[in-house]
Formats: sequence, structure tokens, C-alpha cells
Amino acid sequence: MKRLLIILLLLSFTVSAAAENTYYYFSDTDHPEHEGFKLLDYSQPTDTFSSYINLDEQPALWATMPFSADTKINGDVSITVFIEADFIRPELLPIQVKIIKASLIDVAPSGNVEVIGATRPTPLVFIRNETLKSTTFKLDNIEYVVSAGHSLGVKIEKTFDILSYFPFSIFSPFFSTNVLYDASYTKSYVLIPFNITGEGISLQCFSPEKEVRPGEDAIYTLIVYNNGDQQDTITISSSYTGGDWTVNTGDSQLTVAAQSFSYTDVTVTPPANATEGDYLNITITATGTTGSDSLWLNTSVAPPEYGVTVEALYNSLEAEPGEQVTFEFLVENTGDLYDTYDLFVTCIWGGAPDRNSVSLDVGESEQVSVSVTVPENATNGTTQVVGLTAQSRNSDEESTATSTLRVVYTAPSGGGSNFMTTIFWILFIVGVVVILILAYYLGRTAQKMVLLECDERVAEVAPGAQVAFTVRLINPLEKTEKGKQRYRLKVEGRIPEKWKAELSQEEVVIDGGDEAEVTLEVQIPEDSPLDEWTSLDVVATPQKGKSERLNLLITLREPEERLQTEITHEPEEFGEGERVVTTVTIENVGEKTAENKKVILFVNGKEKNRIEGITIKPNAHVKIELPWIAEEENEVEVRVE
Repeated sequence: MKRLLIILLLLSFTVSAAAENTYYYFSDTDHPEHEGFKLLDYSQPTDTFSSYINLDEQPALWATMPFSADTKINGDVSITVFIEADFIRPELLPIQVKIIKASLIDVAPSGNVEVIGATRPTPLVFIRNETLKSTTFKLDNIEYVVSAGHSLGVKIEKTFDILSYFPFSIFSPFFSTNVLYDASYTKSYVLIPFNITGEGISLQCFSPEKEVRPGEDAIYTLIVYNNGDQQDTITISSSYTGGDWTVNTGDSQLTVAAQSFSYTDVTVTPPANATEGDYLNITITATGTTGSDSLWLNTSVAPPEYGVTVEALYNSLEAEPGEQVTFEFLVENTGDLYDTYDLFVTCIWGGAPDRNSVSLDVGESEQVSVSVTVPENATNGTTQVVGLTAQSRNSDEESTATSTLRVVYTAPSGGGSNFMTTIFWILFIVGVVVILILAYYLGRTAQKMVLLECDERVAEVAPGAQVAFTVRLINPLEKTEKGKQRYRLKVEGRIPEKWKAELSQEEVVIDGGDEAEVTLEVQIPEDSPLDEWTSLDVVATPQKGKSERLNLLITLREPEERLQTEITHEPEEFGEGERVVTTVTIENVGEKTAENKKVILFVNGKEKNRIEGITIKPNAHVKIELPWIAEEENEVEVRVE
């Protein structure tokens, strides 16, 4: 406990201090918050005997304590480890080869792991008795912000082993691949280049990679932080030395108050004659009196695309039977290439465009007329949809726009017509009255003694589930002593083998005008085939009168993941420049494990933060924290993909 307290104090000191490169040593202390992890320690090991983890059995995992504030890594990370190739008789083997991989990881409070960077699988060669070797893995140009509450971790793993394949696997018990650490002669460690967050200058861009068309602007919004205690004038510069591309850093100098930040835009524009695959990587540097920071931006030229848009110039038109009407549409080439579009008319009454195709250059548009003739027998008030589709000959791109054609019929004037209309309405009203009287007497003769209702009568579930139907029994009789009824309940229908169907009550008494609820529970075996189903009837038999039944259906489907999300913000109300932490709680109420999920945070349509590689088991939930900086107006959207 004393050692853990010292680690926490050192961690707080390092976050606020001005050290750039920080050593973390692999210790043998179990991590207090993350099961399966060891602790990364600031103290150099002094023990005489090494601890070890056998990579043939499991990967080796270490992590720091959670950071108290957002902490940025900016530079090259090096991981030095001692690997031992152990064999019962090493002198009998001329050579051993072990293939090792090292990763730098971000460990969320929930335990979810995101890989920041990883090395390629690296072969290590051991000659005869030289079974211990120190090697350093390099991760270049790491630029990453570890969120507050998260831990920074290291993962060492063995990626390939011929001894895991038959027949060589027979000899695997005689070999082991060990990571040695936590001793004075086996100091395995990781060297992290932290960018100072307690003072100096910090630079951040949430989307440093963009893809644009030739001649179009890629606009990067940068956040420049002044973490010092005094106002500072910060210079923004670019590594671009000139050429066909255009780079505009916007405000070359920014005045930023102490413990505050400001925004600036960097615009990168490829030349109009750029081709697919062209790209430009540049480094943007922010320099102040207390320090500097830099980041890279990658802009690439998107492949040319075909595109088309059709617009209806009239929402609706009216015409009489036998009349021809003309609709106008506008066809525009919204792609990057010259294209020809075939034209098709959709209308139940037929119709034809004034041409069968149209060829357009990039950005060009043409008006197309479509003529439709209303049939002579069309009734007054009838509406039909008239649509024009433009389909690209060189791609699958197409677009459709629609208008509405309404039939308007003006009847000729005449006294005889009005008289016949009056007679028709009188006969119609008399007929309706007769039907209502007849229906009343028939209802009195065949009055039901019970009504059955259920809001959800069909269920589609996975094997192993339990379905509960709530059935309402309604006594439709008058609320008198004679109206009280006793009902016997039972279940009939097709019940598959091993399925269990049970009613919560087999008999119920209901006063006239009242209702009661019973529950039908159906238990489905886990080994039921997906083509299995059941159709059940809940039958209610009154003391007197006819029985009534209600049919219920259950079908089976594949187990699936079903995610429910809850989103909160801390603080709940925030202004421009405030740091906001959005917490996303995701619950899997389905039957299948949700794997490799992504949570992406958008503010005003721009991506601000994301977490990937999330796994949620059935009936489990995770909490994800996404920090971001509030703007003047904030329309927040969270997507789970």
C-alpha cells in the first residue's frame, strides 16, 4: 500500500512537471484497478531475482495508474524488454527463433483496450546457450492524448510459434518464452515522450487526415492551448516549402490568455490537375515563449466519382380527363467526370421525356420535359406520381425526382342533375339507418360473454429465451350482480417438444364491466432449431355462453446484439471553451456478444473523439468517457457503430 501511494504521488508530480521523457519500469505488483495487468512503476528495480511471464501461455500486460488530467504523447516511444528462450537442454539446440510483438495501449476505466501503436512481429535469434537477450522496440512519431481517468499500458506478446502445430506441438512442454523484469539486471521498461500539459504550448487537431477532390480545400481546425500562467503570443508555422499545392496557416500569430486556448484554421488545397493518389504530409508547429508543439496533417486526393441529381421544377400540376400536361425536370452532373445519363419516366398513365438521354460535362445541367396524358375515364380527385430517373451509363449512380398530377373535373351545370343528386343522398341516408338498426338487433342477439386482448401477439426471439404474453380478459356485461362471470382458462395449439407453456391463472372471476390480466409464459430450449415455431391459443370459457380464443405466435431467429445507449454530459450546462466529458453508457440487452464496437462523438457535424475495440457481453454494460472542448454552439451527436 505504501508503494502504491508513492506511485500515485509520483504520477501527479509527473503530470504537472516539465519532464519530457519519462521512464516506466515493469514491476511485479498487480494493478489495483485492472485485472490481469501488472503495474508500470517509476522506481528502478533493485531485486536480485527476476520475475517472469511465460508468453507461450498468455500476453504480458502492464499499465500505469489512471491519469488525473488529459496527457499528450508526442514523439518516439521505445520499449526495452529482456526475453528468455528457455529449453530443458539448451546445449542440444544450435538455434532458437522467437517472434515477438510490442504494443502501446490505452486502457479505459471499463477495462476496454485501444491500441495506440504496435511494432511488426520481430524475430529474435538465440544461439545455443545464449538464451537471454535484451531488445528495444521502437514506435516512431506517436501523437496521442490519453484521456483523464485512463491508463497507459504496454502489451508484449508472441505472435507465431511452430511448436503450436502438430507434430512439433509434442515438444512444446519442453520450451518456454519468458519476459524477465523487476530485477537489477533485467530492467524491462518503456520510455514515453510526454508533451507537458501543466505548462507550455499544446496543439490539437481531432481530424488530421482528409481526402478532397482536385482544387478543393481541406480545412483543418486546430486548437492551440496556452498552459502557462501568462498571456503568450504563439506563432503558427508550416513545414511546407512550396510547390503546386497551397497551404494557408490562417492567423500566423495568435494571442492566447493564460490557461486558455484559441482556434485557427489551416487550409490545404491540391492543384486542379492533381490525380487520384496524390498526397501531401506537412507538419504544423505552434511556438510560444514557454514552449512549442507540433502535429502532422495528411491530405490526399480522392478518386474521381460519377454523380447526378434530378430536381422537379413543379411540385404538382392539375389537368382534366383527356388533357395532356407537361412536367419540367432539371438534370445536373454533380460528379467529377463527363457522363451520359439515360432518362426513364415512371407513371401509371405512361409518359415520355422529350429525349431518351442527356450528356453533361462536370457541373453542367439541362432541363428535360416530360409529357403525360390523363385518361378519359380518370375520376375526379385522382392523383398519380410522375417521376424522372437519370441513370449514369458509366456507373451505378442514378437520381430520381417526382411531381404529382391531380385530376380536376368540372361537371356541366343542369337542374335535372341536382334533383338526381338529392334523391341519391336521401336513399343513401335511409340505407345507413336501416343497416345501423339491423346491426343493433344482431348484436343484442349474439352478445359475447368475454373479450380477449393482447398488445403484442407475435414474438420473434432467440433459442433459450423466455416469452411472456400479457392477456387482458374483459367482461362486457353490465356492472350488476348478474353480470359477474367466472372464466376457465387453458392453452391449446401446437407446442413443440421440450417447450413449456404455462398460464399464471387457470380460473378468474370478473365483475361486469371490469377486466383482469393473466400471463402466458413460454420457455424455449437453447437447442431449438431456428426453423421451429409455435402457434398457441389462450381459450377463455365463461359459465354461460360461447368460449373465446386469442391466437399467439412465436418464431425463432439468430441470436443478435441489441444495444441501448444512455448519454450524459459533465457539466450538464457548458459555455465556449469549457472542457466537457460526455459519458456514454451502452447496455447489450440482446443474446449475442457485441464485438469491436466504435463510439464516435460529433460536435456540430465534426468528429471530436472516438473509442474503438469495445466488447459487450449479453446483459452487460460499459461506460465510455469522451472529453472535448465546447464551442459557442454545440450540437452533440454520439454514434455507436
